[in-house]
Amino acid sequence: LPVAAGASQLCIDAFLAALHGSPGCGPPTSANLAEFNPRLPAFDVRSPSEFALGHIPGALNLPLFGDEERAVVGTTYKKKGRFAAILTGLGFVGPKFVSLIQRLEELNIVPGDRVLVYCWRGGMRSGSVGWLLSLCGFQVHTLEGGYRSYRRWCKSVVAEDHLSQPAPIMVLGGCTGSGKTAVLQELAKHGEQVLDLEGLANHRGSAFGSMGLPDQPSNEAYENVLALAIRQADRCRRLWLEHEGRHIGRCNV
Repeated sequence: LPVAAGASQLCIDAFLAALHGSPGCGPPTSANLAEFNPRLPAFDVRSPSEFALGHIPGALNLPLFGDEERAVVGTTYKKKGRFAAILTGLGFVGPKFVSLIQRLEELNIVPGDRVLVYCWRGGMRSGSVGWLLSLCGFQVHTLEGGYRSYRRWCKSVVAEDHLSQPAPIMVLGGCTGSGKTAVLQELAKHGEQVLDLEGLANHRGSAFGSMGLPDQPSNEAYENVLALAIRQADRCRRLWLEHEGRHIGRCNV
């Protein structure tokens, strides 16, 4: 789909810089690298279930289709082709245009403001919302390649062997139950740069598991946050983390 009139496409590096600043800038207000403070409003226009499985940290869900609507459009595409799917989609989307703009108004985002938009592949969904927002006077930037390009970027950060260290790494070891997490928290209070791998996974480790904690994120969501936290690390400062195995609950390290 051609880029919407008035909208511009950004590569993944430029998109992340617009959303969270330059790499190595450190966390916005604390020593916790998993704290994010978006610089611009970013909207994930995929369906709610897609968003729940994993999204770019800091983005809000502004679904163009509900889960059932997306399924209907996909089925129509397979059975009747692209044009029929577009017509079906327009039938769902047309009545929503006003509510999409009203959602931005509720967030105190007004025409003239810059906004970021992405879908799965950087195709028709983000193109359609980008067109609508541009028409209403917003400065729109869409993500080239969509959320799929962010996932590729995440894998390049957290899943590749022999990557260079994001900062001088200090690994805190010790027996289970010896209070390593408490030590990390104290280090953070004293201004040290800390990456709490267990905290990101909502899990206390093998002995205590996830008792009393929220449900663990999907592994996809865990990688999404971990990669962005690593991106924020100040390369000139020590980075403290706890020694972990290959898994923290159901999340892979």
